[in-house]
Amino acid sequence: MREPVHRNHAWLLCLPLLMSVQTVQAQDQFVDLQSTGGYTSYRLPDDTTQVDLSAQTQGACRFNRTWGYDLTNRELWTNGGCGGRFKITRSYTSGNSSSGSNAGAAVAAVAAIAGIALLANHNRHDNDRRPEYPDYPNDGGGRGGEIRVDGRLCLDVTKGNIRPGTALQVYDCNGTASQRFSVGRGGEIRVRDLCMDVDRGDPRDGARVVLWSCSGSRSQSWTTRGGQIVSQLNGKCLDVEDGRVRQGAPTMVWSCNRSPSQRWWW
Repeated sequence: MREPVHRNHAWLLCLPLLMSVQTVQAQDQFVDLQSTGGYTSYRLPDDTTQVDLSAQTQGACRFNRTWGYDLTNRELWTNGGCGGRFKITRSYTSGNSSSGSNAGAAVAAVAAIAGIALLANHNRHDNDRRPEYPDYPNDGGGRGGEIRVDGRLCLDVTKGNIRPGTALQVYDCNGTASQRFSVGRGGEIRVRDLCMDVDRGDPRDGARVVLWSCSGSRSQSWTTRGGQIVSQLNGKCLDVEDGRVRQGAPTMVWSCNRSPSQRWWW
């Protein structure tokens, strides 16, 4: 039987701010959510498009480890003692004050285009909906899942050549072993027994992303932030060459800018 979600330890404070745009208005709402060691959740508004950690207030908050959100189930959660102030970005169509259904349709359209399947969405146990901490894949690639960019193409090992030095690319999703990635506890992203690595530890924009033997180095450590995959080596984001999401395009790291080529879903 599914363990009930306990909300009595959540401390919520909502401070709405309005930001205007021509045809779509984004409304930012701030929520304080704390875990006392167990799983705590908050129901997100139906028109939520993104959640970001604005400030950490207690514990160690790591996206998809001790906090995360799920737009499919409209849930923001914390676990393992993480506490923080979270910025909830909401969208709705302007110009028709009575069109609640239009607002929902606009958000649904955004979700469909983006292929909403956030990193937090699938990395949870079915029985208790808590974050999953996958073991390192050492069984020949039988574990892991797809990492998609712009909701269309999958992160892939070039020519399926899973060996040190092979560059990563984006390609049509096909379910092969070269598209199955697992996230380790140290922030490494693995294919079989190799790790996603910033080539030669290059800190510059445009540095290639390749597979390499796992070493625990900072060039192999990644975090996720609002759909972006961020290198701990240089704070740059996993990106597609020239920002053009097309089949066979190689991956690289680039200064984070929230462009579609830096938006990834698990």
